[in-house]
Amino acid sequence: MWFSSMDDFINKTSTLGQFKRVDWNKNMLPTSAAVAWEWSFLAKWAGNPDSGSIYNTGTNLAFQATSGSTVGAGGIQHGGNVSPATKHVINASAYTAAPTTAPCILMLVDLLGFYRVSTVTTTTAQTLNNSVTLPRYTDGAGVQAFMWNTNTTAMGAATPNLSIGYTNSAGTAGRATPAVLPVGKTACPNGQILYSGTGAGKYWPFMPLQSGDAGIRSIQSVTISTSYVSGEFSIGLCKPILTLPITTLGVASERDLMNQVPSMPQIVDWANLVWMIYHGAATPVNSALYGHLDLAWWD
Repeated sequence: MWFSSMDDFINKTSTLGQFKRVDWNKNMLPTSAAVAWEWSFLAKWAGNPDSGSIYNTGTNLAFQATSGSTVGAGGIQHGGNVSPATKHVINASAYTAAPTTAPCILMLVDLLGFYRVSTVTTTTAQTLNNSVTLPRYTDGAGVQAFMWNTNTTAMGAATPNLSIGYTNSAGTAGRATPAVLPVGKTACPNGQILYSGTGAGKYWPFMPLQSGDAGIRSIQSVTISTSYVSGEFSIGLCKPILTLPITTLGVASERDLMNQVPSMPQIVDWANLVWMIYHGAATPVNSALYGHLDLAWWD
């Protein structure tokens, strides 16, 4: 239930203390500069929260669920669970003082979990293990898939077509990545989305879905058309929360999510909040990004 008036909102956030400010900072890729027009995933990079250490661990091809309490997931600590109340983002900000990092766009997502793929030399369809299911948004509505390099080094040479077979949010199995298939980047650096960029087979930042599909409930297979020489990647499943453009170096970007629309996107219990970034320019190694979230909850 929403608050009944502005006085009610002020009472709940001030008098009742149903409010939390969360500050975060993250550094860019630690080993190589990002190229303009590509996307990267910030969870594995240094900062606060600390770098996510689990995304190249665990059983190959098995789904591993993540939450805000998962050790090594690198999620923003947003204050824990509030049920039966609901928690919402009411303000967000971000900025950078690193040369050429701006313009860029940040996207906050709830990372529900991932499949580790270390068998990158296999060019036939590989079956994924779904004995663990989605921990949140369990019907898959609005859930998107993406592939990113989770290794500490760059992927080996290759430009393979990348595709998945999945069950959509309506529960229909046998869905597949439509043509034109995403094309992986050769020597894709740590943290980058494999197929992001410009040109044929490049997408921002999620895998394309079959026509009419509103989300992904689970992924049954992954196919790499051409063997990577080396490396590994993960397939993440996430729920997008908000986007935040940074247009100018050193100037804070701000989103008033209470009065714009209003949207007030919900942060569900156990959410694992992490950032993606779209590079509008060549982004230097270890470029610093900083920002905050204002959160409030009510029932």
